[in-house]
Amino acid sequence: MLRQIVGYVPSTVIPAAVSFVMIYVYTRLLTPAEYGSFSLVFSFILVAQTSLFFAIPMALTRFYPQALAQNRRETFLSACYTLFYGLSSLIVLSIGIVSLFVPVAHPGLWVLTTLVLIARAAVVVNQSVNRISFKMGRFNTIECAHAVLGLGLGTAFIFWLGASAEAIVLGLLVASLLCVSADVGLLLTPFRVGWAKIERATLVELIRFSLPLILVDITICLLTLSDRFLLETLAGAEALGLYTVAYNLVERPTALVCSAITTATFPATVQVLHDRGSLAGSFQAGTNASMLLTLVIPACVGLALTAPYMAAVMIGADFRPGVAALIPILCVVALFRVVSFHIIDHAFLLGGRTSLAIWAYGPAALANIALNIVLIPRYGMFGAAWAGLLCQGTAVIVGWGLSLRTFPIRLPLIDVVKIVAAGFPMAVLLNVVTFTSTLAGLFQAIVSGALVFAAASAALDVGGFRTAAWKRLPERVTASRRADVS
Repeated sequence: MLRQIVGYVPSTVIPAAVSFVMIYVYTRLLTPAEYGSFSLVFSFILVAQTSLFFAIPMALTRFYPQALAQNRRETFLSACYTLFYGLSSLIVLSIGIVSLFVPVAHPGLWVLTTLVLIARAAVVVNQSVNRISFKMGRFNTIECAHAVLGLGLGTAFIFWLGASAEAIVLGLLVASLLCVSADVGLLLTPFRVGWAKIERATLVELIRFSLPLILVDITICLLTLSDRFLLETLAGAEALGLYTVAYNLVERPTALVCSAITTATFPATVQVLHDRGSLAGSFQAGTNASMLLTLVIPACVGLALTAPYMAAVMIGADFRPGVAALIPILCVVALFRVVSFHIIDHAFLLGGRTSLAIWAYGPAALANIALNIVLIPRYGMFGAAWAGLLCQGTAVIVGWGLSLRTFPIRLPLIDVVKIVAAGFPMAVLLNVVTFTSTLAGLFQAIVSGALVFAAASAALDVGGFRTAAWKRLPERVTASRRADVS
């Protein structure tokens, strides 16, 4: 398991680093209002991609081992990509119909946005095949290329076409098309196999599994992304730009941690569930959750306490005061979001009861919209942050209770207590010591906090890593002695 996690490090570290560079570059090339306009377009892409297209990778990951064991790989993938083409046609048709009745200020931008949406969705589906097939090198290469090309081309088009949302979106489109071309053979699977040979029973099974997921993903988008559209409407593009920068500075590191862990652990849990049954799968999911929290909790605490240094180094001067004040609130929201989407959601997926997630997120999503409407006019972007915190926390409580009914995750509570305890010395250090507001100061704060947390984790034996290391030490010493003798 650890080897798989380490193997996927390039596909998580490099895109995360690129996303930080993107914030650094774009907040210096764009005004907060211009950045807000780009954020609105990109939020639409995220909403549509998450709502409609993320169900396919989940379904593919869930059923691929079974199809492979039955020697049905090609026909199974044909059904998956047929579903992808159907959803793509649906969204293009829907956008076309809406554009006939709703006047659009920048029609060219929305055409580009639609193309980016489809291209990025194709990359996600292709990458899910590479991941479940354990093609680690290919997965890493495409993920890194997608991130680097998106930033590089977007920046180049800014200098060529001017500082506008169209330039950045055009860069994203070209980057996605280049990455799609690397696995174009997968996209052509239904054509190669033949539409007549697609198994209708498999397609029906995928649709049945995906439809509840689509409803859940729509609900999640209302919970996590509706504030973007309400902020732009009720507080203006500048407030949206500041809020999005703060959100991204928190989301990128936490997403890095989650991707590094779940990219390897979730497919492995599916395999354990398939091979050894639900009880073994529950314990494996608990181990995964403990491993994830060991990294996410200190990451969120560290980000909250280094917010002034982060803002001073990473973003343009026009963004700094508001972003530094928002980051601590959004760190708590991010922690709740990680628990919801990377622990509780996995229980719904593994238990085959994805529709239960609607009951966890639906009321919270509606409450989030209502609170944003009330709080944003009065408190601006801080109102959106507090609304997200309250509603996301509620979703965690309700979701955890519901997950116990479908696929209980055997999370060792003592590990959670140890993780929180190990984070306390780090929090004290970052509160007491003052660092310079420079890149060196930010680096010193991050390294100091990480070292203190690592030492406390080792002392408390968080996750049993110290015990495991001590057990392996004699084996390594013995192996080394044998090598010397030979």
